[in-house]
Amino acid sequence: MKVPFLSFKKEWGILRADFLNALDKFGESGYYVLGPEVDEFENDFAKYCGYKYAVGVSTGLSALETILHAHNISTDDEVITVANSAVATALAISNVGAKPIFCDIGNDFLIDSSKIENLITKKTKAILLVHLFGKICEMNKINEIAKKHNLLVIEDACQAHGANFQGESMVNTKAFSFYPTKNLGALGEAGMIVTNDEKIRDFALSYRNYGQEKRYCHTIKGNNYRIDALQCAFLSIKLKDLDNAVSKRREIAKNYVDKLSNLDGLVVNDFDDSSSYHLFVIRVIKNKRDKLKDFLEKSGVTTLIHYPLLINKQPCYKEEYPDCLLEKADKFQDEILSLPCYPLLTEEEQNYVIDKLKEFFSN
Repeated sequence: MKVPFLSFKKEWGILRADFLNALDKFGESGYYVLGPEVDEFENDFAKYCGYKYAVGVSTGLSALETILHAHNISTDDEVITVANSAVATALAISNVGAKPIFCDIGNDFLIDSSKIENLITKKTKAILLVHLFGKICEMNKINEIAKKHNLLVIEDACQAHGANFQGESMVNTKAFSFYPTKNLGALGEAGMIVTNDEKIRDFALSYRNYGQEKRYCHTIKGNNYRIDALQCAFLSIKLKDLDNAVSKRREIAKNYVDKLSNLDGLVVNDFDDSSSYHLFVIRVIKNKRDKLKDFLEKSGVTTLIHYPLLINKQPCYKEEYPDCLLEKADKFQDEILSLPCYPLLTEEEQNYVIDKLKEFFSN
């Protein structure tokens, strides 16, 4: 049996008619840049997230970068974040002239809130946390730390569409990515900023569109970070089914947890019903991760590593961080493995993955 990590072809087969109808409507409208499709999706996504405002941008990276610019974070500032994320998290900080300061993580792969305060200096301006794999960080503790030290909190929610955000998390501005692999994925690139701050909304609306206040009146030095209007048409279709898709991800994740937790050689975190399970990540201990990955590949099961190299060890960053020691992050990057976990994964396919894992560890 062949079990892909995910399948865009399956999704296209189900949504093809809706997508083609949306394309036809889009073509007839004549609004190819911004326009009503963007407005509708922004309004619907803001409502879905429980926020007042949403501003569509070109990518998750541009969303993070725009938020940082909106808060005047720039040269000589420091922003605390994690190194086990996609490189875009750190690139956004670097692109505005600030410096990423990497914090270690906990057993849940998320920023270790107990280690944040030790990293705060006079240059620290913000904490840019990452809801990695769809799991929510300890927002109450992190917001308390931020208030104590007068710091901004920005949430990289690029993997957390449909997560059960509530309480203290809802006061912070969030960045989302709609890269095709995400829980809510476009058929190309797109991103979104959600905020309750009118000033952040207004800045983002201007900054994404060359810094214009009105046509040909450029009040700030902006960029072209506009969201693709056609992608908004596609995303509006998929948003309607996002809750069902996330529920399916949770079902798959719970089944993995129930069936794999007792295998000697694996570390499987407890099921978390607040997570949107963008990814289901296990830890393979005793130096067997690569052997398991190879075994599964030969058995027809595609797995991935998110991510094989910490950001501070990437060629573009390693010279800046020669002494950066992240005990758990370093250890876990040699152990993590992402299993297929997407809404269209069949019960038969998942059982095959589980059986192959059991076969590997029984030997």
